[in-house]
Amino acid sequence: MRTRRATSTLPTAWLAKDSSPVLTARYESKFDGGAFSVAGLTKQNSHDSGVDDDSAIAYAGFAGVRLGLGEGINLHATANYTDGANKYLYGSGADDAYLDTDGNLENISGYGGSLGLSFNLDQGRSINAVVGMTKVDWDDAEADGISVGTESETNRNILVNYQWTPVKNVMMGVELSNWYTERVDGTDDDANRIMFAAQYSF
Repeated sequence: MRTRRATSTLPTAWLAKDSSPVLTARYESKFDGGAFSVAGLTKQNSHDSGVDDDSAIAYAGFAGVRLGLGEGINLHATANYTDGANKYLYGSGADDAYLDTDGNLENISGYGGSLGLSFNLDQGRSINAVVGMTKVDWDDAEADGISVGTESETNRNILVNYQWTPVKNVMMGVELSNWYTERVDGTDDDANRIMFAAQYSF
């Protein structure tokens, strides 16, 4: 668990601990023309500074669906919500919790989702496009005196890739992506990236 404290300069590792395992559950099912899955997890966030300690129950939920829209075309969508479990919120990079000025442990919540299309072409070729977003709620932490101005509040990723199979057991791909982040203080950055990958299946 990652956590912060408003009035302490102690390293994070001295204040945070995980005192229970993460419990997870997942259900998947197929239906005519697609499939869906739902999942959830719960864990306990805890801290112990040697003087005071506190804990809070954290949880997260996930839902995803795949729908066939026609010959070789599929729609993919996901939705996520976390309360004190942001390390499981893809792309957020946020802390799980913080300590307020009274030494109480408060969870930080976040949510996100993605929407994508895949086009399966002939001869082992495909084109895939995805847009995803995460947003972290820093309002309570900021109100309690935590310095969060430089923390990422909204992250967005857009990517398009092309995959093909030139020979048996070999898959190759090229991907172009754009990453955008907006911080609590209103500043933002973005970056473009191109990647190439090759995979051989034994």
